[in-house]
Amino acid sequence: MKEPELNNINIAIASHEQSQRLYLRMAMEANGLSVVLNDPLSKTFIEKLRNAHAHADVVLLDMHDDEHHEALIDELLEVIDIPILFNDVTALPVNEPNTMSKWYGTLMRKIAALTGRGIQDRSQFDRSYESLVAEIPPQLYKSQGDLARRVWVLGSSLGGPEALKRFLKKLPVDLPVAFVLVQHLGANFVSLLADQLNQAGEFQVMPAQDGHVLRHGQVVVAPVTERITINPIGAIKLTPLDYDSPYTPCIDKVVSDIAARYKSRSGAIIFSGMCDDGKHGCQAMKQYDGHIWAQDADSCVISSMPDSVRETGVVSYSAGPEQLADNLIKQFQFDLMDS
Repeated sequence: MKEPELNNINIAIASHEQSQRLYLRMAMEANGLSVVLNDPLSKTFIEKLRNAHAHADVVLLDMHDDEHHEALIDELLEVIDIPILFNDVTALPVNEPNTMSKWYGTLMRKIAALTGRGIQDRSQFDRSYESLVAEIPPQLYKSQGDLARRVWVLGSSLGGPEALKRFLKKLPVDLPVAFVLVQHLGANFVSLLADQLNQAGEFQVMPAQDGHVLRHGQVVVAPVTERITINPIGAIKLTPLDYDSPYTPCIDKVVSDIAARYKSRSGAIIFSGMCDDGKHGCQAMKQYDGHIWAQDADSCVISSMPDSVRETGVVSYSAGPEQLADNLIKQFQFDLMDS
């Protein structure tokens, strides 16, 4: 039975991870709270709160976001006058139902206390963690997939973000592949690009973070001022740039590094863009029997970049963004059937 004190509480949830947002929404609504906003932490999220579009009583901020959104957290604290509850589930043991159930109940009580509604009867929180998780559609909950065994590079420049949105929109969350996105852009726009692309489809899109273990169903956006590699246990390693390139970030270098790490389980798709970045990296990847695809010229804003790769003769498939996605699904259709 829902506690009366929890009814009519409006809550805004900010979390970078789609599966976490889904779980938190279900946990709140199961106890009578109304989720009025449930998005990644961004300037848009803050603006909605500031303009009272969401009419929230409390903000639940998932601490997965703290390292990449320190400035946004500072802005949120400065401009929002409603209570903010910081939710740090990273400190909890993974797959420990009893611990998670206790956290779930504690979280409800904290929300009630922050909004001035005390709760005397705690029996409503006896519902198990497993029963809540069981209600989450498996295809959504699996957004944190298996350890990445196949990693493909998405290279793009001018016109790339729109093509990437169309591509990602078509992909099912359980597709057994992870992506490293290399988009030519300024350092200050990496998080913004990740936030925008994260809304495009079911894949989880995030800025690359040192030590993050890459999983299927994820897209990490390569940094501009650091070199990104994947270590033998599948964790991202960010190091100072040790090479010169006119392009930032450098598609050639990332494709070469991913090819050397994943060999025949690697791939690259070169999208719309100016210049010839990616040409040499794709030639190197082909030496490892990696897959090289490219966006076709007709669907590009600028086709110089995919054209330059095609001219080397290593591209095995060219198409528009949606068709590239469809062909990737076909590539792994037997894995999808077994999942």
